[in-house]
Amino acid sequence: MIPDPFLLKAMLFAAKATLIFQACLIFYFFGKNEKVPYSARNIFFVLANAGCLFLASGIIQGNSFLIKCGIFILITQALVDAHLIISKYTRIKKIEKEVEDEKSDAKK
Repeated sequence: MIPDPFLLKAMLFAAKATLIFQACLIFYFFGKNEKVPYSARNIFFVLANAGCLFLASGIIQGNSFLIKCGIFILITQALVDAHLIISKYTRIKKIEKEVEDEKSDAKK
């Protein structure tokens, strides 16, 4: 399949813009309050879908840069999701510990 040079240039530009936008959002949210708000996760979900599209188009056209961009976007989404899960887990454990401490203080 011979790729259209204009389409390929547009896809490369879109991939670069998506990477820069995602990096700016991550630095903003993690720098502001060390977590990504739940409402902002929808933006990252849309960007992860763009990563799937870049990965698929890179495989179809045989463009290694689009493949790398797609994989990078998907890995970044996975790390944001892992951070969310770990932070929820630690918050729940902290609440459980506080409840146990209150119960032990009440018994004394």
